[in-house]
Amino acid sequence: MFSGIDEYLFFIFFEFAGENPLLGRIMVTITNWSSRIFAAIYLVGIVVLLVRRSRKLIPFLIAPAVALITVQLIRYFYVRPRPFVALEIESLINHGPTGSFPSRHAVGAFVIAAVIWQTNKWAGKILFLLAAVTGLSRVMVGVHYPLDIIAGALLAVATGLAVFAIQQRRLIDESKE
Repeated sequence: MFSGIDEYLFFIFFEFAGENPLLGRIMVTITNWSSRIFAAIYLVGIVVLLVRRSRKLIPFLIAPAVALITVQLIRYFYVRPRPFVALEIESLINHGPTGSFPSRHAVGAFVIAAVIWQTNKWAGKILFLLAAVTGLSRVMVGVHYPLDIIAGALLAVATGLAVFAIQQRRLIDESKE
């Protein structure tokens, strides 16, 4: 059931980018640069937390690692062909035929948005929007299905929130001792 809807939505977004060359080029640019931008923002966040000597640094560092390791485990046990492979179409970018579920780009962008949100709500909201645009770009260039992005976003946000909640619980328990 979901695969039919997923494929249908994929074609809506992918064909829209293909029919609008300017939009297609914008989506290619976003998909090519977003990881670098999110990495730079994440590094700035680390520096800020180090300078402030914040206790949030540990979950800030752990959450992305846990999320990306989880992606690798999921991809090890479940291999979903990328849309351009499964549907025999030409994507707008060159990409290897590795598995697509969940999207590693979406996980990276959304987990960084989640950990930034834990330290700065305003910046986190902006990054969640940018992460959504990143995910959309991955569909529009033909390398992910919408469900790959949604699953990656949910995994990333859940991981980010859970790691910070565990840290908060630990701090509460320490203060009671």
